[in-house]
Amino acid sequence: MRKNSIFWAIAIFGIIGTGYGGYSVIYSYSNNKEPSILAMFLLIFGGIALVGSIILLIAGFIASKKKKEDTPVEEEPKEEPIEEEIVEEKEPVTVTHIKELDEEVEYTSRRESRNVSIYDNDCSTIYVKLVGHGPILRIEGNRIVDMRDNTYYRIEGNMVMEEGSGPAFEIRGNQIRSAFGSYLYEISGSNINKVFGGFYASISGNYITIHDLSNKYEMTGSLSKTQLLVVAALLFGRY
Repeated sequence: MRKNSIFWAIAIFGIIGTGYGGYSVIYSYSNNKEPSILAMFLLIFGGIALVGSIILLIAGFIASKKKKEDTPVEEEPKEEPIEEEIVEEKEPVTVTHIKELDEEVEYTSRRESRNVSIYDNDCSTIYVKLVGHGPILRIEGNRIVDMRDNTYYRIEGNMVMEEGSGPAFEIRGNQIRSAFGSYLYEISGSNINKVFGGFYASISGNYITIHDLSNKYEMTGSLSKTQLLVVAALLFGRY
C-alpha cells in the first residue's frame, strides 16, 4: 500500500512538473524571454520523475506476468475408489425369544403394579380409639382419615398431604413439623415429646397415654414410626 502511494506521488509530480514546466519554458521563448529557474526545475525533474514512473510501471507489469507464469497449477485431487462395505447378515430374532421377552416385561409390570396397589390400598385397617369413647382415626396403609371431621390425609415420602388442601405436615427423621411452620412432635424410644416442650405422651404396647393421664388411646394394630408421628400430630394438634 505504501509503495503504491509513493509510485503515484512520483507519477503525478512528473506529469504536473513536465506539463507546467514545459508550458512555462515554451511561453517564455515565444515571447523572447528567459525561462524562470522554477520552470526549468519543474521541467527537468518532472521529466525525470515521469520517465522513472513509466519505467517502474513497465517493470512491475513484467514482474507480475513472470510471477503468474511461475506459479504452479494445483492438480485436482484424485478420487479414491470407494470400497464396498461388507454387510454382515444378522441372525433373525426368533418368535420364541420375543415371546419370552414379552412375558418377562408383563410379569415385571404386573409385579410393580401389585406393589403400588398394596401400598395405596392396604387391606388391613387400623383404628386409633379414645378409650371409653370410640374410634378417632382410621389408618389404611399410607392413608389416614380423621373421623372427627372426615378429613383425609395421605403420606407421600416425607410429606403428609391433606386431600383437597395440599401439604399439611413434613416428616424429618423422627420428627414431624407443620408443612409451613415449626416442629411439633418427635418419637424417642417409647416417648412422644414436644420438640419445644419436652415429654408429652408414652407408648406402651398398643396404647398411647398422655403424660397427665387425661386421655388414653388404643391402636388396633402396629404402626410404623412415620404413621405414629402423623397420629401424634392429628391427636394432639399444633401448639
